[in-house]
Formats: sequence, C-alpha cells, structure tokens
Amino acid sequence: MPHTLAHLTPLLPPAPARILEAGCGRGALAAALTELGHQVTGVDRNAEMAAAARERGVDVIHADVLDVTGEYDVVLFTRSLHHADDLDAIVTHAASLLKPGGRIVVEEFGWERVDQAAAEFAYDNAALLVAAGLLDTETPETDPLGTWTGNHDRLHRGTTMLAALASAGELTTVDTPMLWRMVDGRGGRWLDPGRAPAVLAALRAAEQRRITAGTLPRAGIVASALISS
Repeated sequence: MPHTLAHLTPLLPPAPARILEAGCGRGALAAALTELGHQVTGVDRNAEMAAAARERGVDVIHADVLDVTGEYDVVLFTRSLHHADDLDAIVTHAASLLKPGGRIVVEEFGWERVDQAAAEFAYDNAALLVAAGLLDTETPETDPLGTWTGNHDRLHRGTTMLAALASAGELTTVDTPMLWRMVDGRGGRWLDPGRAPAVLAALRAAEQRRITAGTLPRAGIVASALISS
C-alpha cells in the first residue's frame, strides 16, 4: 500500500478531493485515501468485495461503474481497468463523471511488456516461496513466458489502456516495477500472511535493482488523463 500511495499521491488534488475508486475490491486503498482526508467512494460489482470494503468503513456502491452517477475530482482505477468488458465505454463514462479539470488516474500493468527474463523472475521467485512453505500457488515447470502469456492474453494490454486514456484527455505516464506484486499468482494464498509484506518488499527491491541494471522491463504503469471539459 505505501508504494501505491507514493505513486498516486502526486497525481491527486489536495485533500479533500472527491475520489471514485472503480473496482475498489476490499477497500484497503480507499480506506487509506480516506485517512489522508479525501472523500472516497468505492464501487465494485462483486458483492463480497463491496461488503468487505464497507466493513472497513468505506462508502461503497455495489454496482458496475457504468451505472454510477455524480461528480468527482478523480476517478481511480487500481489494477481493475484491464478487466473492462468495454474499455472505451468505461473510460468515456469515467470522464463524464469528472468536473472540468478532473482526472482519470490508473495504476496498471502492461502484461505484454513481460519478456523471458521477467517471466522467469516472477515464476522462479514464486517457486522459491512455495518451496519455503510461505506461498500456495501454481508455477510452471517449463516455458514461463508462454505460461505468462496464456494467463494474461485475455486482459487488455497496457498499450490499449493508454490509448483509451489518451483519447479522453491529456495523458501523462510513469513506468514502475510491478512483478513483485504478482508472484502469488491468480488465486494464490500466503501461508504465513504476517511475513508477506517483508517478502514483497525484498522482491520489489530485487526487481528495481534489475530494472536499473537494464535486465528487467518496467511492467507497471501509473497514468493520469486530465479532462479539460
């Protein structure tokens, strides 16, 4: 969470900004932004997720973002836009919810940026955590890049999401590390959750060192589209 806040905070207006988080999940980020003084509304079409966010004290709408009305300073998508059924329609609707000068802010990953070295980094570290008894997830025995592509090619590419945002407003982007967030895989389970933050911090530092050395790509994307009218 601190790393997400560090990337997002420079893109947000001063508190108290009216923020709609689309696909808020269990509400951890929405709750953190509320603690910073923002007026946050979460929306999630998954009833279980919406209920969990509500238990955190988040103001939550159980609905599809396309059904949301109102006016906001920011519409925020954190690793949810890649699942959009109709990407252009959702970005267009998000822009319609913003006051002039508002922003669509996105934290995402470009799965197509992952190369052989990046796939090996993600899956090899996951396999080590499984062997250490810290994580329960599936890892490929062969062809890590093929497995990665097969697991993600149903999602929107980073380039596609950025193009949709650019069509809505003035686009700015920052590339970030992201593989460290994804070692637990889809549906993975930490067997010792208390140790997960330290493990993920070490993986993030290892990924950043390799990015700096030029041996890993930056798979993460933080983007902002400024809506002028």
